[in-house]
Amino acid sequence: CALQIVNSSRADTSLQEYAHLVCFNVFAAEFPMPKTELVQKFHVLYLGETSVSRPIGMDIINGAIENLLASTGKEDWTPVVLSIADTTVAVIKEKEEEEVLVECRVRFLSFMGVGRDVHTFAFIMDTGNQHFQCHVFWCDPNAGLVSEAVQAACMLRYQKCLVARPPSQRAGSSSSPSADSVTRRVTTSVKRSVQSLIDTLKPKKQPSELPQQ
Repeated sequence: CALQIVNSSRADTSLQEYAHLVCFNVFAAEFPMPKTELVQKFHVLYLGETSVSRPIGMDIINGAIENLLASTGKEDWTPVVLSIADTTVAVIKEKEEEEVLVECRVRFLSFMGVGRDVHTFAFIMDTGNQHFQCHVFWCDPNAGLVSEAVQAACMLRYQKCLVARPPSQRAGSSSSPSADSVTRRVTTSVKRSVQSLIDTLKPKKQPSELPQQ
């Protein structure tokens, strides 16, 4: 069962319906089998990046999001195109497509998640030497599509790694703990994020509006 990539034309689907759709796909498809490379692009606002102490954890994600929301105003946010492929996640200035603000190899993406506000999304990049950067975005109408696209990119890369390995190594998945652990960390992150998205979107709670300055 392949992870379903929901087209951006479904943006007008109700948030509650969409959240359940994403949740079903993430939980039902631990290892999708995509046949072609997908490049998805999203128009979002880039709040910026901040150094974090650990490569994983929703507490780290939420802390970074809240810090940037508190320290910046919407006039400071940069309109960007978030380009997601199976090898690279790139942040490109919307009006200057040749200017790449951030380029993260999927193999160095250690964690991702939807914040407490369903518009917010962030991922953590391992830059080496025990240094980790958290990049934060504001997405409309919500961050569900973006988080699913990043999940699919990680899974596609993992699947390609499995295919490229010799048969003897494929049988013993423990021989490649790093790729497996990163993929499972991201999968767990998405599951938690989607569940958080569903909880936030229950009828008694409405998504917050864009912060006013």
